[in-house]
Amino acid sequence: MAPNRHLTTEERQRIRTLYFDGHLSQPRIQETTGYTKYQIRHAIRAPAAEVAPRSGRPRVITADQELELIRYVCESKAHRRMSFLELSIALFNSLLNWITIRNALYRHGFRRRVARKKPPISEANQQKRLAWAIEHKDWTLEQWRTILWSDETWVVGGPHRKQYVTRRIDEEWDPTCIVEKHQRKGGWMFWGCFYGSTKGPGIFWEKEWGSINEYSYRKNILPNVHEFINDTFEQHHLQLSFMQDGAPGHRAAGTKKDLENRKIRVVDWPPFSPDLNPIESCWNWMKDYIEDKYGLEEKPSYAKLKRYVEEAWQELPESYLQTLLDSMPSRCEAVIAANGMHTKY
Repeated sequence: MAPNRHLTTEERQRIRTLYFDGHLSQPRIQETTGYTKYQIRHAIRAPAAEVAPRSGRPRVITADQELELIRYVCESKAHRRMSFLELSIALFNSLLNWITIRNALYRHGFRRRVARKKPPISEANQQKRLAWAIEHKDWTLEQWRTILWSDETWVVGGPHRKQYVTRRIDEEWDPTCIVEKHQRKGGWMFWGCFYGSTKGPGIFWEKEWGSINEYSYRKNILPNVHEFINDTFEQHHLQLSFMQDGAPGHRAAGTKKDLENRKIRVVDWPPFSPDLNPIESCWNWMKDYIEDKYGLEEKPSYAKLKRYVEEAWQELPESYLQTLLDSMPSRCEAVIAANGMHTKY
């Protein structure tokens, strides 16, 4: 029952009968009826069971219209993106103004909020994600520890978080309150990997390597992966499986053949699944670290950016990696709960 709903005359009379004639306590009435303590208290204190006429202007929109509005908003992406005014025009032919639409949606917990950005998931990929999550949901921590997680990220100068300033209402355009936006920020790619709570190679993509493709990936990344997996086996007797996403250079025939020749076991990874890859969270940690230590320099030099990124990778705590690994069962459960679609991760 909605806690703020006004009770009917019959409901109020029931409460009064239980209290005055049945001599039940208010907690007992709450347990028996399911009404809130505030509804019960109000009914008892009222001079009579009859509902007094409500003061104020009655709602313009009816309960049925509100339900129709909610159904309409929830049924498609296009409707979710409509403004309150557009909803009024499309659904009620402008007979209800946008404030009425807004207030009706507010009463049901709706607000206009920034949409989350996620990669597209087709029906086929949805099923692959769901199957992967179901297959791995009961894995132990020791099993998760056998995966070498990898990914790359693009690192740029300037702020990573949203920037807040302290200002008066009329200082919006004061130069000290402006965050400058550059059309082309300087940036570079960084690739990294980890297993358990142990970092593997972290590689800043050098200028002379050119663009990232099958050949540069095989030349500059896979040898490091191969060496690290072999060293881990020799030192810890732990056989790692290599996780990489479905980037073109990763799934190219030459890359697959190279991995096979190196006898590197590769995780069968579902497409469009950054939420299942714990290393994705490392990139935010590193970018926050760079921002906190080196400020908001918009265009650091190549040498500076390389130093910042490599330092951030070195400072990434092992305890944080362990926390990410511990989240894997929850990530799988979230994908299952979403039936293979997007999750909060």
